[in-house]
This record gives sequence, C-alpha cells and structure tokens, in this order.
Amino acid sequence: MITLAFYKGRSANPWHRLQDTAIRFATGGQYSHAEFIAGAAEFDVPLECLSSSGRDGGVRAKPMVLRPSNWDLVQMAIPPHGPAEFIRSRIGARYDYTGLLMSHVLAFGRHDECRWFCSEIIAAAVGLPNPQRLSPQLLFDVVTWRSDVSGWLEKPS
Repeated sequence: MITLAFYKGRSANPWHRLQDTAIRFATGGQYSHAEFIAGAAEFDVPLECLSSSGRDGGVRAKPMVLRPSNWDLVQMAIPPHGPAEFIRSRIGARYDYTGLLMSHVLAFGRHDECRWFCSEIIAAAVGLPNPQRLSPQLLFDVVTWRSDVSGWLEKPS
C-alpha cells in the first residue's frame, strides 16, 4: 500500500502562495504539489514524505504532518518498496524548473533524468508513462480515474 498526498492548501508565506497559485493556474487544477508516502497514511501524525520540492531544492525525504484542510490523500494497492526506492535513489537531484515550464507551460514534454518536479518523480516511481506530462492535478486525475468512472462503466441492473 502507498499513499499519494496532494496539496490544496494556501500557504501563509506570500511567495509560496504565489508559487502555488501560478502552478494551479498553469495546470488548471486545484493541486500545486504532491508527496509520496510508503504505506497507508493518516492525517495529523508524523509521516516520512518523499517528493521533489522547489522550496526544498529538489528530491528529498521530509518528515511532515499532513492536515486534512491542506491535503487530499489517495491510497493505492501498490507494494511500496519499488517506488520508494526509486525516489530515495534520486535524493539530492535538483528541482526541474525548466522541465516544469517546458512540459506544462509550453507543452514540449521535456524530461531531464537529473532533475525532477514533484508529480513527475512520483509518476515515474509508480510506473506511469510520460511522467513529465503529469502535473499534480493530472496525477490525481490519473490515479483516481478508475474509481471515478466505475459507476458509469457498470451496466445497470
């Protein structure tokens, strides 16, 4: 089991709030960041979160306490070892500002194996194709899609 956490909050820091707003505007979504948790996560308890963050300089592991007012959690029935190791093996890699702009603002789909943004590294870790094309919102949409459409895929009784 893994958990993906999607940031929907509003930072008290004006610079961070501007960054979040710019990402949400450019990607057309409500989420500006994503985190990976190896295991089932709960709100309001310390967790080790793996991701890439421009605020933290790139790929990192960080202890965090997630609040329901700021985060949405999606649990997935995926063994955690492979994806977690994928991200851990890249700790220290720089944040991919250029890739973010080239993939989401200009839609060129640029990818640099030495730099990562949050949703890109998580999508790559769980084996999704073209991870550089997935914003936090699109990653959320992809991993929740099956449950969203299961109602209209089933035939009425």
